[in-house]
Amino acid sequence: MTTLLECARALQGRPSGGQSEQTPTTGASTARVAGPTQHGLSDREYEVAELVLAGLTYREIGDRLFISAKTVEHHVARMRNRLNCANRTELLALLRTLVADRASDTAGQPWPQRATR
Repeated sequence: MTTLLECARALQGRPSGGQSEQTPTTGASTARVAGPTQHGLSDREYEVAELVLAGLTYREIGDRLFISAKTVEHHVARMRNRLNCANRTELLALLRTLVADRASDTAGQPWPQRATR
């Protein structure tokens, strides 16, 4: 079981062992891969965050992403927990900076780059 865990950490660029760091150790020049990012948010959570910041309701977001409004609510709650925000206002303020940072990282690229094997 630990071998499988070490293999998964190696694929994500994390060091093997007992440390659970959030950032990859290979540096800033690594390609963006699908899955959790340096802030712990998934690609789907970033999509939800962008639509929440655009002022859409949970139902409208669900309609756009083909998920239920309750699922959107769960995504927002998970984002709040992962980012250690005390309330929704604090979450929205932090999401504004995260979404802006992500947009500037991928400026000029229509799709995120895939990691080469």
